[in-house]
Amino acid sequence: MLASALSARSFVVTAEFGPPRDPDPEIVRAGARALAGSVDAVNVTDNQAATVKLSPVACSALLIDEGVDPILQLTGRDRNVMALQAELLGAWALGVRTVLALSGDPLSVGPYDGLATRVGDLDSLGLTRLIATMNGGRLAADEPLALPTSFLIAGAANPLVDSVERVAGKLEAGVGLVQTNIVYDVERFAAWLAPFVEAGITERAPMLVGVAPPRSTRMLTHMHERIPGVEVDDPTFARMKGLTGDAATATGIEIAAELIQRLRAVPGVSGVHLMAPGWESVAVPAVVQAAGLRSAALG
Repeated sequence: MLASALSARSFVVTAEFGPPRDPDPEIVRAGARALAGSVDAVNVTDNQAATVKLSPVACSALLIDEGVDPILQLTGRDRNVMALQAELLGAWALGVRTVLALSGDPLSVGPYDGLATRVGDLDSLGLTRLIATMNGGRLAADEPLALPTSFLIAGAANPLVDSVERVAGKLEAGVGLVQTNIVYDVERFAAWLAPFVEAGITERAPMLVGVAPPRSTRMLTHMHERIPGVEVDDPTFARMKGLTGDAATATGIEIAAELIQRLRAVPGVSGVHLMAPGWESVAVPAVVQAAGLRSAALG
């Protein structure tokens, strides 16, 4: 489980799971079983890309049933302060122990722009403070909790973009674990991370670095040009150039495994967070095995 892996200072492996649109619990259970032997915990996304998906709280409960430790992603985009607290209380009652606080993708990236309202009572920092308040035994209107929560609060960091001060502010608000966006250029990432290590940030909150096995040059180009902080280096582009089908898949897994091995040598890195939207059940176990992390992930 995540808490024991972090406390043991082992190289931690988490992965991302996107709930399905259809309310079929077997889809979630099958995904959980596919990931269970390879990771310490699984992030459950919350209406990712501003599209409607199965409730992340419900999915987290299903993962727990399958023996998988969930990291509940929760956004302030779709819920007011009351609804956020109700979700958090329900999640704690069901056994969720880690929450990643997020603001949420803009509605403009999905099909609900103009149909849904961005609530936005709280951004990621405000949500972090709210969870910390609940951990302290109080709700937002100062109601007492006879049974306080004790969530490990995770926060996101954007390599090459976020400053030491920005991430330090998240830690001051209550973040105790950091997961980063996707990294391909390890040298540039290491240079960005060095001041965080010097400032003691990575000692206060372990940092798990985002790794995504590429499936095509088109995917790499999209991330390089459209996602702030994601810099794809020329050698990665060159390795994927012209590849399709099984050859592209196999090379993408090799690239991800090699990235992990290089990241393990970077001071301040406590583990990796694997992202393979749409093929996580296949890609994550393959990457973990290729990188030689299976024994580490199993604790």
